[in-house]
Amino acid sequence: MKQREAEASVEQLKKDIAGGELKRFYLLYGSERYLRNFYEKKLLAAMGGQRDDMNTNIFNTNPVATTAVIDQALTMPFFADRRIVVVRYSGFFDKSTEDLADFLAEAPETTSFIFVEDTADARLKLYKQVAKLGLVVEFTTQSDRYLLQNIGAYLKKNEKRISQEDARYMLDVIGTDMGKLMAELDKLVCYCLDKDVITREDIDTICSRSIEDRIFEMIDAVMKKDIKTCLDRYEDLLALKVAPSKIVMMLEKQLLWMLQIKSLMDAGQPREMVIENVASNKEVDPVTGEIKKTRGAIGEWQAGIYYRQAQHMTMSELQRAVLYCATADEDFKTGRMNERSAAETLMVKLCKLK
Repeated sequence: MKQREAEASVEQLKKDIAGGELKRFYLLYGSERYLRNFYEKKLLAAMGGQRDDMNTNIFNTNPVATTAVIDQALTMPFFADRRIVVVRYSGFFDKSTEDLADFLAEAPETTSFIFVEDTADARLKLYKQVAKLGLVVEFTTQSDRYLLQNIGAYLKKNEKRISQEDARYMLDVIGTDMGKLMAELDKLVCYCLDKDVITREDIDTICSRSIEDRIFEMIDAVMKKDIKTCLDRYEDLLALKVAPSKIVMMLEKQLLWMLQIKSLMDAGQPREMVIENVASNKEVDPVTGEIKKTRGAIGEWQAGIYYRQAQHMTMSELQRAVLYCATADEDFKTGRMNERSAAETLMVKLCKLK
């Protein structure tokens, strides 16, 4: 689903809930889990269902048999107008489930479905059936504007304020996952009970350091040829249950961003233009022709760190560093080395770059 279509589907869901004109079949999916779960609860309530209600059947396991879902859907509601079947994280929309797709067309008028998934394949018959008979809603990563509005609204409700600049800084540090963002806002409000204004210093003090922060520190250590600090941060990540293979993947990802930034720097682009190019996307509105800037894969804060780090490494060093990461990945995938040995060998090689 394209971004514009995803946004339109969410707006339609809001109208359905607000107007009480509910469809019988809904699929809620997408990467933004916080919003997806929020609207799942609102939709269930609007349908008159409750999690402990005898007329609400919730399947919350994988695997689950389509026959079990169909059997419950065929059961008439008990002293109620509707039976609600909620199917969560079943994987039905990533594989062929034609029996369930066919059943939806003949399901009892008294039965409604809410499907909740992380991903969904629009080519599958079940997806097309829900789209035809009901509504498919995709929850994607929200725009900076939306997230900043939510930060402001949440803090206002708790009688707190934050500057636009510090709110943007918080967004860049924590990321765009709304679940994590709301959890960190909860912590900030509790920490700043005796303050009206939340500052950048408060964010740095109380907000959880992300895994990505430690990867930044590892690359800083690489630039300083500081193998001890590099391995210390690596051990921190292992203590957080991050697999060595994922550490290698994240290192390679950040080095690739640095390589892209370095190429722009070497081409003579000024810092502000480099950061804008990598931290934002430009989209042309097909109706108005207006050019809109949206958040890129990384934020300005991250791009600024990559820029600073790229200044201290040559193009040749960055290219070799990326090659070392790819070699480590191949070493443990082919069985030449176990994950931990491959990752630790990579740290040593990176810190010896010349």
